[in-house]
Amino acid sequence: MDAAQWDERYRASAGGVWAAEPPAAVQEILADLAPATAIDVATGDGRTAVWLAERGWSCTGIDFSGEGLALAAARPGGDAVTWVRADVHEWEPAAFVDLVVSCYLHLADSAAAVARMAGWVKPGGALVVIGHDVENIAVGGHGPSDPAILYTPELLSGALDGGFRIERCERITRTSADAELRGGHAATAIDTLLHAVRMR
Repeated sequence: MDAAQWDERYRASAGGVWAAEPPAAVQEILADLAPATAIDVATGDGRTAVWLAERGWSCTGIDFSGEGLALAAARPGGDAVTWVRADVHEWEPAAFVDLVVSCYLHLADSAAAVARMAGWVKPGGALVVIGHDVENIAVGGHGPSDPAILYTPELLSGALDGGFRIERCERITRTSADAELRGGHAATAIDTLLHAVRMR
């Protein structure tokens, strides 16, 4: 979907598309990190960026959907985040940050996008990426059905240069207790989760 299609989806969403908080596995990782500077890539309607800001992070949320960002800014706590309408292929931060996080960004060049985001992390900082795994198609989970844009552990780990230490890179299973969409859904879903730390 392009920016115009996402704008339309957010306009029709009656308050937002995604669940109120980040995925449970992402929350678990981020809760162990000391608040500092962060970028939430493909922030959508802002759930991860606001969650971070509420915990003391200085966070920038970027997305190419103006409608999604309008919903994000209107969230309680949304005024604590810097919202930027931008494309991950073109935008550059003014400085390296302590955390780059991205939830469910699926592109034709996902590996290149992850590599680009990794370049924004300062030494000692973390990169956290989660998205639908290619095995999600077989279990009937919500998400894209094109295997070419879905994740695998090999794709995400292969996007990093030798300057990173991989803490986790694995398939995880989500249930309805950790639904991606606002209002939830019953199906089990398979994601790929990456947590890596820049060493140099």
